[in-house]
Amino acid sequence: MPELAALGRLSYTFGEYEQLLQSLLADGFSFIPFKGSVDDDEIVLRHDVDLSPARALEMAKIEAAMDIQATYCVLVTTPVYNLLEVTNASILHEIQALGHDVALHFNTHHYWSTQPSDDELCTQVRAECDVLGTVLNRHVDLVSFHRPPEWVLGVDFDGFENAYQPAYFSAITYRSDSSHKWRRQPPFPDGRPDRLQLLTHPGLWGETPRPMDEIVAGVGEERQNHVRTYLEGLES
Repeated sequence: MPELAALGRLSYTFGEYEQLLQSLLADGFSFIPFKGSVDDDEIVLRHDVDLSPARALEMAKIEAAMDIQATYCVLVTTPVYNLLEVTNASILHEIQALGHDVALHFNTHHYWSTQPSDDELCTQVRAECDVLGTVLNRHVDLVSFHRPPEWVLGVDFDGFENAYQPAYFSAITYRSDSSHKWRRQPPFPDGRPDRLQLLTHPGLWGETPRPMDEIVAGVGEERQNHVRTYLEGLES
């Protein structure tokens, strides 16, 4: 089938993202939630929200218009955004209302420089799942890992579902848009996979192409403006 084979390098615009999804649908794929296994012609679509809940919402709207379900993994420990802020909490509820799942994006590097015991890991993961669950008003047990260390890849953990466990990672094809790599090579240089986990980072995408340094500067400026507005409110 020609659709995926015809995909070239991407400039990370929302329009190109929609075309990517259309190509996957045209090639006969179905989009499914994380459910324990991925069968032939199925995709689990995951988004790690490192930078921008607002851009995640834009992608969620594109997918919902195409009747596609995705999973959005959000950070609890990050200086970039605060899940408890009303705006961000509202975004997460809107993403859920569009038919998507919201899960935890866990940063092991926030807690440890070396591998912890499984008990230590599960304790911290469950604590963050509880925080996110409070925001979402539901139980959370799916976890992706931020800048995943080797010791979480291809591993089943007790107590939570790992987006990198074998059924979603080593047993199927895994593709990620990390570091704008699809600007240098097509997403599917080897042609159509049988089963797939597809990962994107919404903060890397936008209405127009942007280099990484511009994206990072924009996120920093947005956060500075947010803090400045808060501090000005204290003076009034």
